[in-house]
Amino acid sequence: MFIVIEGIDGCGKSTQAGLLVDVLKKSKAKPKAEVLHLHEPGGTRLGEAMRELLLRTEPKVEISARAEALLYNAARAELVEEVLLPALAAGKHVVCERYFYSTIAYQGYGLQQDTGALHGLCAYATGKLKPDVVVLLDLPAAQSFERMKRGKDRIESRGHEYLEHVRQGYLLLRSREPERFRVVSALGSQDDVHRRILEALADVLP
Repeated sequence: MFIVIEGIDGCGKSTQAGLLVDVLKKSKAKPKAEVLHLHEPGGTRLGEAMRELLLRTEPKVEISARAEALLYNAARAELVEEVLLPALAAGKHVVCERYFYSTIAYQGYGLQQDTGALHGLCAYATGKLKPDVVVLLDLPAAQSFERMKRGKDRIESRGHEYLEHVRQGYLLLRSREPERFRVVSALGSQDDVHRRILEALADVLP
């Protein structure tokens, strides 16, 4: 099973992905499948190098919106080729923080790039591999900024209005693939959100 966790910055993707991985590892399904926890960009040597380049604020590197989309998808293509496809072929469960939906939401709706062209780019980078389920942790941008106590990375530094455009982009994506998306409110405690995710995935978890 391939599950993707999506949402704007500060929604709790990493925490909730980790909790979901723990649930899958404790599954009583027979035979028990290995569980892989990934994040984007990253998961490969190229992906981690891209992550450092794309997210760091110092030293500042100017990256155009088009170049940004291409860099994310270069890292994604490597992750699919090196890690995702072999893992799924081996029958492993994969929980990934972000996937190509992030490109459509962040570089497409957030930076007002051509979403049609980005869909084509993402399809090429992933070989049209789609997840079984997307858990969208929905959080208003105002709450996102309240949660980001640490220093903001290059993307987070774009501000409240940008993140709200991204959030609305995610909701549009969900409306176009309602059978794949499970929208879960990211408000409340970690335990509250975890419970909502398990309820949303009750029909697919092993």
